[in-house]
Amino acid sequence: MAEYLAGFLEIIIQEADFVERFVRLLEQEKVLLTEGRTEALVAAVKDKEQLAAKLNDLTQRRGRYLADNGFAPNRAGMESWSARHPGQEQAIAAWNRTLALAARAKELNRLNGQLIELHMQYTGQALEILLRKENRLDLYGPDGRSTASGDRRIDDAV
Repeated sequence: MAEYLAGFLEIIIQEADFVERFVRLLEQEKVLLTEGRTEALVAAVKDKEQLAAKLNDLTQRRGRYLADNGFAPNRAGMESWSARHPGQEQAIAAWNRTLALAARAKELNRLNGQLIELHMQYTGQALEILLRKENRLDLYGPDGRSTASGDRRIDDAV
């Protein structure tokens, strides 16, 4: 039983460590978005996806352990497990760390979503301005006549 419990402790500690790494990636993503360095987001998103897959695996492993021991395979089950095993201080501390980091990750994800939305709005507005026909200048050719709507070049022969 002690070996089985040690494996569970390892899962919980790894989960906390991976959530912490995930938070750092979200913080990096926030900096990139704030600085407008969207080209660097591709690598950050790839790293985030890989880390999310590892986190998902750890979450499933934790859930299997809980289910195998008569607990719900979710947060409520972990809370019940913690209440029944108050002497497992290291596991409980790691779980509490995971919860705190997950709350931070949720907030960062919300903020990053807002930053992405702002970038999309600005990009959309810029495209609208560039493509809007009403904002195009009425230019005149060398003969003083307005150019045709399809020909917006400035004639340098003037």
